[in-house]
Amino acid sequence: MELFSEIYNCYYQVVARILEEAAHKPVSQNEMTEIAQRYGYDESALSIIPHLLNGDWALFSPDDSGKKFTSRLCNPVRFPLTSLQKSWLKVLLKDERIRLFFTDQQLELLQEELADASPLYDPSAFHYFDQFQDHDVINASFRHHFQLILKAVEQHQTLKISYYSVKQRLIEFTYLPCWIEYSAKDGKFRLYALYRRRNGWRMDVLHIGRIVKIEETGYYIKEPVQIDRLADDTLCQEPLVMEISDERNALERTMLHFSSYQKKVERMEETGKYLCSIYYDKTRETELLIQVLAFGPVVRVVGPASFLKQVMERVNRQQLPVRN
Repeated sequence: MELFSEIYNCYYQVVARILEEAAHKPVSQNEMTEIAQRYGYDESALSIIPHLLNGDWALFSPDDSGKKFTSRLCNPVRFPLTSLQKSWLKVLLKDERIRLFFTDQQLELLQEELADASPLYDPSAFHYFDQFQDHDVINASFRHHFQLILKAVEQHQTLKISYYSVKQRLIEFTYLPCWIEYSAKDGKFRLYALYRRRNGWRMDVLHIGRIVKIEETGYYIKEPVQIDRLADDTLCQEPLVMEISDERNALERTMLHFSSYQKKVERMEETGKYLCSIYYDKTRETELLIQVLAFGPVVRVVGPASFLKQVMERVNRQQLPVRN
């Protein structure tokens, strides 16, 4: 039994977005590709667009020029919730992390809407053996800080944040929060935020669990800030390059697993495999190494030499006999 019908997966959502756009005006192949990259994965355009253009999925009609396409559907695409989906959502409400994204009133409303649904499973039945144990503690203080950060990200407001550094020094800076990232391996939330220096903005990464105090400044950044470029400055100059097999649904699995990383994917026509370049923060190299090794033979590290050396060293250590 599947949790969701395939009509609710990413590819269907991307096609629905393209259909919605094509219902208002004809769209070109480039516009289809842009929508696929915006709402899907990096490889989505490679898989979807050819089917739409060659008529395998007869959802579009070409215009007189043959270069733009309109939707053949008379009504917009809608995706109602199924009973199985409601049961899945009921399970999510049991996860303490969901409290970070909703107010108490919103959570009560969700509980009321899902009152007739039974949880799909009991989360306590699962034991995650490949994670660190010192996860973030989701208490009232953590939740308050988290929601202040979410509000600041949405409104582009700066925050005065006091936190403990890795060396346990209490530090206070005024930051512009940019986004929050979650590490499933660590069980911790990280905040990517900017702070202003004499020569411009700089990116910093904070563990939200180490924050002890947040004050709203009431100051909102109105001038455009090139967040993507500043974030790129924290990434390694030489990306991890790995070859992904076309076996066992490896591409979809790896793209989902590495969705939080900046990456580029291209298909190698001669082998049918995919070449993926991942740009990562050097401080997260060990975590990335463990994630890559978890995929086994369907992923082969091509470079750089320093990363490949670490892969070989770790594999060799795993092959050593265990001493009593």
